[in-house]
Amino acid sequence: MANSRSDVGGEAEWIKRCQAGDGEAFAPLVEAYQRRIFHLVFHLVRRREDVEDIVQDIFMKAFAAISSYNFQSSFGTWLNRIAVNHCYDYLRRRRSSRISYFWEMSEEGQRGIESTARSREPGGLSNEDRLALNDLTSKLLGRAPAEDRVILTLKEIEEKSVEEIAEILGLKSSTVKVRLHRARKRMVKDLKKWQEGR
Repeated sequence: MANSRSDVGGEAEWIKRCQAGDGEAFAPLVEAYQRRIFHLVFHLVRRREDVEDIVQDIFMKAFAAISSYNFQSSFGTWLNRIAVNHCYDYLRRRRSSRISYFWEMSEEGQRGIESTARSREPGGLSNEDRLALNDLTSKLLGRAPAEDRVILTLKEIEEKSVEEIAEILGLKSSTVKVRLHRARKRMVKDLKKWQEGR
């Protein structure tokens, strides 16, 4: 049995067996993609305590929908689409109960982000500075609207191309570019707003 997702023939065989009713053939697909989906979900949701349950839900959805997979896109892209849609729904449900932007945070939270930003030294980034910058970016991204978080995570963290993002989200490449531009602008505006408010 193949155990690598690079073995496209083996992967196609597992998928066909699943579509024919062999539930056990889904296990190698889970094994091949679990780490990638876990990574994607973690960056989208940013709630470690929920990630495992969400990943499990995504694979259950994929298993239930496997008969609809038609081999027109790669299985990874199809699975990413299910994962992104599931996470997007999760984020929308949580939106009303979470802090959306920096200026809505508690004073303690604001001080934490500000001290992280101030710890950066001009003239190159040390490991500590890089960690601080990543932390600041992570916090800002974690408070962005769901639509912005999804598209920025796919582009900046998952390093997907515009074309791959378009395929995952079912959008035109030009629409992805516009949404990326707007999401980046909103994040910069959010950052400037709290800097000016100090």
